[in-house]
Amino acid sequence: MSVLHVTDRQQQILDLAARGQSDKEIAQGLGISVHTVRSHLQRLYRAQGLTNRAEAVAVWAAQDPPNGREAIVIPPAETAEQDERLSKVAELTAAAQIPVQTAPASTQLELINKERAGSGLTALEWDADLAAIAEASARRMAEAGHLDTIINDIGGPAGRELSAENAGYWSGINDVQLHALFVADPKQRSNILGPHTAVGAAWANTGAGVAFLSVLFV
Repeated sequence: MSVLHVTDRQQQILDLAARGQSDKEIAQGLGISVHTVRSHLQRLYRAQGLTNRAEAVAVWAAQDPPNGREAIVIPPAETAEQDERLSKVAELTAAAQIPVQTAPASTQLELINKERAGSGLTALEWDADLAAIAEASARRMAEAGHLDTIINDIGGPAGRELSAENAGYWSGINDVQLHALFVADPKQRSNILGPHTAVGAAWANTGAGVAFLSVLFV
């Protein structure tokens, strides 16, 4: 049986979603924003290799435990309070249309290759064209105020297919912290250690306390 690994908040959201509640109804019931609900779901999709809300709810509803649900509840990398604060700031920033500043995240290349070397894997190359796509992805997340992926919306550089994307946010640009979160997440760590040849990454900083990071692989 497949067992979902979820945080306490993700478990609450899935329970309500399985009852047919919308994102808005879940947000009202839990006293959080719709953006926070969607950010928790996006993290869940990446961690569990799921594609959308319907699939996540279907897997959750199909679990077969003593009380109708079985999950391994793991503590989030950030505290729930901080996570929701950042989500709220991101939402308010998006609503206020605060200008977004972008920057290449080339430090990710060094961190990724160090992780790959520790597993006996070949190093990846930096791809400037891929970094430009990552910049567009990070900007889109910052402007929307929540995590998203560009993987299914655009092709890779020179006709190559985008193979994976790691995405996250933090209170300001912090490559080491986001990389640590990626490594701690089984799905995103598998992206780092995947059979790729190149990487491109970029930050989008709202200047209001939240920065979004997109790391793309081909």
